[in-house]
Order: sequence, then C-alpha cells, then structure tokens
Amino acid sequence: MHVSETARNAWTRRGFMKGALAAGTAGVALSMSDRIAMATQMITGGRPTIEAIRGVGVQPGLVRMSLNENPLGPSPRAIEAMANRLFGVNRYGTDLSDLMQALSTFDGVELPEPDNSRRRSFFRPPPGPFMLTPGSSLILDLLCLAYLSRDGGEVIEAEYGYGSVSRSASGYNDMFGVDVNIIRAPMTPEYKHDLDGMASLASDKTSLVVITNPNNPTGTLLQPDEIEAFVKKVPSSAIVVIDEAYLHFAEQDPIPSAIPLAVKYDNVVVVRTFSKAYALAAVRLGYCVASQKVQDELRKYYQESPNTLASVAGAAAVRDLEHLQKSREAVWDFKKRCYAAFDEMGIEYLPSQGTFVMADLKRSAMQVVREMRTRNVWISSRRQQEFRNWIRVSAGTEAETEVFIQTLKDVLAKSS
Repeated sequence: MHVSETARNAWTRRGFMKGALAAGTAGVALSMSDRIAMATQMITGGRPTIEAIRGVGVQPGLVRMSLNENPLGPSPRAIEAMANRLFGVNRYGTDLSDLMQALSTFDGVELPEPDNSRRRSFFRPPPGPFMLTPGSSLILDLLCLAYLSRDGGEVIEAEYGYGSVSRSASGYNDMFGVDVNIIRAPMTPEYKHDLDGMASLASDKTSLVVITNPNNPTGTLLQPDEIEAFVKKVPSSAIVVIDEAYLHFAEQDPIPSAIPLAVKYDNVVVVRTFSKAYALAAVRLGYCVASQKVQDELRKYYQESPNTLASVAGAAAVRDLEHLQKSREAVWDFKKRCYAAFDEMGIEYLPSQGTFVMADLKRSAMQVVREMRTRNVWISSRRQQEFRNWIRVSAGTEAETEVFIQTLKDVLAKSS
C-alpha cells in the first residue's frame, strides 16, 4: 500500500507531538468557551444546560459527579511527558528514580544515597521510603495479604470510613475461611474518627488499624498531632494505615500530612494516589511511605512497578504546582457553591475537606440518584443505614456544578 509523504510525516515524533499538543490546546479552548457560554447565560438570565456541557474526559452532555474525579483533567506537563515517551513503550522496564526524586521534594522525605556498588536494574525498585504501585488500591490489598491472609487477625476501621480494607478482610472470611475479626469503630457525632475510641478497641490481636484522612465519604479531617497521639496509644505490633487520597484538597497550607509519622514510626504506613489531585485515574499510579520492614512484607506478594508512562506522568504532575493549586481551588469553589445552594434549599450537609459533599435529602437518596441519572447528571449515594437519605456529590466545573444544582432542584420539586 502506498503511503504519501504527508501521511508518513504525521507519524514522525515531531508530527505526533504537534498533533498531541494541538489537541491539548483545543481542550483548553473548549473549556474556556464553556466558561464564556456559562457567563453569557448568567448575564442574560439563562443558565447552563446539560447539552452545553463538555466535561474533560467524558462524552459531551454528561455531568459525572459521582466518582470523586478531578474535573479539570491532568496537568498539560503530564500529558506532554507521556507523549514524549510513547515511542519507547516497546522496551521493558521503568526507571522510577525521577518520580521518587519529585516525591522526595514535594513530601519533604529524604532519599538514601544511591548504592553505586549494586548493579542497576530497571526491574528492581530502588530502596527508600517510597513504594510505588499501579494505583493505591493495590497497596491496601497488599496490606491485607501481608498481615491478614495467612494467619488471620483483626482490623479496626471507622464505621463510616472508606472501608476498602474491611471489605477485603471480609472476603478472606467468606471465601478462604481465614479468621479475621473486623471491628467497625463508631465515629463522633460530627462523623469524625473517634481516635480515643479506636485506641480503646486495639489489642495485641490487632493487625491493621485504618484511618482515611480526609474521610470518605464524610469529609472530616484529622491533624497530624492527633494521629501521632493515637499511634502512641496502640500496640506497636499493629500497623496503622493512613489513606491520604484526598489530603491535597485540605483547606490549609502546608497540607497536614502524616508522612513524617511514616518516616518516624516503623508501624505507620501513609498511602497516596495520583487519581485525585493529579487527575491520572486511568493511568493507575499510587504510592506509600513505609518502613523497609513493612515494604519487605508487601513485596512478598508483589514485585512489579508502575509502567513507564505512569512514572513520567507522575513526576511531571508532582512538579506542576500551579496545576495542583488550580485543582485545589476548583474543588474549593465547587464546595462553596454547593454549600450556598444547600443553605438556600434548606438541605443539611457535612462541610468537607475532600473533593465531595454529603447532603441529607430527608428522603430516599437512591430514587433521586436514579432520576438525576436519567437526566445525564451522575451523583452517588451511600448505602449504609445511617446515610440512606444522603447523596454524595463530587467536584465539578462551574458549569457542571450549576447544572447539578438546577437538576437537583427540579427533581426534588417534582418528587415532593
């Protein structure tokens, strides 16, 4: 088959990059035009419509505010970094050193001096406080495998916490007959982790204690000094797991991370994801900061590393502090708009330090969720008995948030 010179040039590195960057520019322009359209509608007394929505990463005409995704999309630097590496994906191995250096700078964690006496290998991750995996969910699963799957044990997790570790542990009981005791600790009246109560439940039988901070779905936040006091109360044999998936969105600076505790204490593990603040959910990248002792246990069950595209995208995203701050501010603006709308509508809600807000509709939340979905506005509900009347709505752009609010008003008015 004959291929023209023009077509051939389109597949050169330069041609590909030009196209990729043009596509990125088009996305920015589209987002800006959406903002202008929204402003025009507001000035003229109209309102944004579902038909005008052009969300990043979803099909036109869909408002997806159900999965705690970053509505702005990833850093352009991360996209460019992946594009630059596309022509090398035929080669095995991933060099994680640049990503670890970026994380070291951002998290304030010192890396060990490189051991030049060891033969360098792309297949062996360098030693240090960071363990990188394809997504943070894998780290939570590995913790269950390492500390529960062989001899059983005990898990303590907040009653309305994320619950991933408890669900995995429950599977060991149901499918494999491994004796795992799961304790769901009550929370405070403000739906915050009751650390004193959790500490009183811990014993020498406790294998894992899980804290989601900020908590999902209630959005409450603990400070590092509170967590450290808790770590000192529980047996040192218990691994304290702190899931900081949403910590970048905490409304304070510097962000109140427990990573220094993971460096200080051998039994503390801090888990982070690139799916939220860095908007790389589909790339699958996560990491934890943990002692070498804990990492050695986890590596008994998993020896692989993230792929090359994830590694370079992650390093670029971590260094793009401007885009990170824009993502934070977009989430903060979303929450302020929701709070104002809920106050106006007389709807109770939980102020949140995450990318989402829980609101009590005083009626079956699932019915409202289903009706809104028929209108292409996706939100979620919590199925616990305590929250059967509550919706959880994730951050959206300005236009998406306005469409969500108006759609919710319409649905509630027609079902009242």
